[in-house]
Amino acid sequence: MPKQTFINGKIFVGDNETHFVNSMVVEDGTVKRIGDNLPNDEGEVIDLQGQTVLPGLIDCHTHPKYIADALHGVACTPPNVNSIKEMQEALRNSPAYGQGEDVWIEGWGFDETKLAEHRSPNRDDLDVVSTTQPIFIYRSDCHSSVGNSKALELAGIDENTPDPVGGKIERFADGRPTGFMREVAASQLLIRAKSAQSYENDVANMVNSSEHYLKEGIVAIGEMMGRMKPYTSLKLYQDAVKQGFGPKASIYYVFDEIDPQVGLQPSGDEKLRVAGIKVFMDGSISGETAYNTDPYPSGKMGVSLTSVEKLQRAVKMARDNKLQLAVHAMGDKAIKTVIDVTKDIEPWLTTMPSVRIEHASLMTDQMFAEIANSKMNYALVTQPIFFFAEDESYRHFLSSAQFKLAYRVKTMLNSQAMLGLSSDAPCTPWAEPDSPFYSIYAAVTRKAANGDVVNAEEAITVPQAILGYTRDGARIGGFDDNGTLEVGKAADFVILNDDIFTVAHNELKKIHINETWMAGKRVK
Repeated sequence: MPKQTFINGKIFVGDNETHFVNSMVVEDGTVKRIGDNLPNDEGEVIDLQGQTVLPGLIDCHTHPKYIADALHGVACTPPNVNSIKEMQEALRNSPAYGQGEDVWIEGWGFDETKLAEHRSPNRDDLDVVSTTQPIFIYRSDCHSSVGNSKALELAGIDENTPDPVGGKIERFADGRPTGFMREVAASQLLIRAKSAQSYENDVANMVNSSEHYLKEGIVAIGEMMGRMKPYTSLKLYQDAVKQGFGPKASIYYVFDEIDPQVGLQPSGDEKLRVAGIKVFMDGSISGETAYNTDPYPSGKMGVSLTSVEKLQRAVKMARDNKLQLAVHAMGDKAIKTVIDVTKDIEPWLTTMPSVRIEHASLMTDQMFAEIANSKMNYALVTQPIFFFAEDESYRHFLSSAQFKLAYRVKTMLNSQAMLGLSSDAPCTPWAEPDSPFYSIYAAVTRKAANGDVVNAEEAITVPQAILGYTRDGARIGGFDDNGTLEVGKAADFVILNDDIFTVAHNELKKIHINETWMAGKRVK
């Protein structure tokens, strides 16, 4: 590839909050020089005409398989879907509708608190749409889901099916399953039936999702729901990459699906690798299943999905195999358990955090103090889009004292843990769940979609938020060639439609990507 010199730009190098240059030399897919007014006497010269350039964005906690499904599914989210009746109509308008009994109609993103009926849809509601085609819809947290009668039949679920460990098959008073599958273990019963039907379609959906990521400027992703069944996620990604899937990826396998006799070995390269183990400590706040010390105002306590002993086994497997341990923990009691189990353990990884606490939704001052005094090297990977899109749910389900602990991004940034910003997409009721710029807007303004301000003292600056999606996201996710535009790094970068560093904060969510480049080649 010939040498390229990019001139007349506002290039955010990304190694700190203030380092900008106006020119950059790229050769053989890597950054060769950065600086101001670099000579351009050979190779191709590209005039940026004052445009703003960022390192390629990293979404270090997302669910690409779910996104791939969602892109051809129906967004059951506001502003278009506000009731079960509107959901039914949206499902009828799905391209999959009427395509045959083997074609699943899929949807995502509903939150019962946002529906006019103030309840989740059930199998009877979905059977109104179709009884011959299977229907599957993720709840907004992607932990729970709902299926129609045909989906339940294909999954072999009836009144005699026992609840899986860590999940619950909701039932009507007569014992008939409602179709609502509470928590990941239950949802997987439907997901496996769906995935087993057409592996080729799953690969094609992954390939098609590549354009979506590159349009958002996302050049690397953390797959936080790696599966062993009905096929391995690594195989899915390998086949998708062969067919053109573009972003780099790190896979974290769900601990419950790993054979303890076989274990899990790190493998792969910068493009695609097995990086870690994923453990679920609890559920979600919007589902009242996050595990808290104090009860919700409703009296519920949330659910504990992983015992101390089981978490210790996961720690041992991660440590023995030099893998990261990524732990989903939203409630304060769940987070405290993770810290208690790991704080006195010597880190087993040195170039990246050994333990990632995913979401870290409700954190107390005591937890930050324990992290500061611990042996362990932690990352806190959080999602500002959650309070942006789910403010009503959080205010409804949490006490005022609990709400004050929600998504303390500034405190996280100033703590001894590394902070990464991410989307957890599509696990939130928002039509653009993995737009980095909605998350940046929320982190900087602390404003929710409804205009409410959420704990304003926890706001961070625009450069700090960008580093959470670039430099620090890369460090946490192990994307060593990415995160900054320093010499020697991959020439993966994005060109914005506006200057994100100078626009009014209320305009941040309107920022979008004009161009995405990977290895010195424009890919969007």
